[in-house]
Amino acid sequence: MTVELLEEADAYTVNWDTELDVPIFRWDGFTEGEEFRENSRRWEEIMAERGVDKYIVDTREITAHEDADKQWLAETWIPDLVEQGVRRGAGVYGESTIASMEMEQVEKDLSAIHPDYEFRVFPTEAEAKSWLAEQ
Repeated sequence: MTVELLEEADAYTVNWDTELDVPIFRWDGFTEGEEFRENSRRWEEIMAERGVDKYIVDTREITAHEDADKQWLAETWIPDLVEQGVRRGAGVYGESTIASMEMEQVEKDLSAIHPDYEFRVFPTEAEAKSWLAEQ
C-alpha cells in the first residue's frame, strides 16, 4: 500500500491511497460550525480536483458530530458531492460505543440522501478500503 500526504492542517490530514486512487480524510481533532464546514469544503475541493467518485473519512479521533453539522452534511455537502460525481463514501470510526452508534446512524442518514450515493462505516481502514475496492 502506498499512501502520499496531500495536505495537513490543524484539524485534519489528507492522504492519497495510490492503489485505490482515493483520498483518505482524517479528522485529527474536533471541529464544529464554520470551521467544520470550511474543512469539509476543502475536502470537497480535493475530490473535485482529483476527479474521484469515492473517498474515506477517518473519524477515530473524534466521538461525535454536532447535530447542526450533521444537518449541513445532509442538506448541503453530500448533495454537492453527488453533483460532482462522488458516489461512495466510507467512514472509519473509533472503538467507543458512542462513536459506533453515532456512525451507524450517520451511515443510515447519509445513504438515504440520494439514490446515487452510498455511505458505509467500518471499524478499520482496511475494511473501508476493501469495500471501496469492490465498488
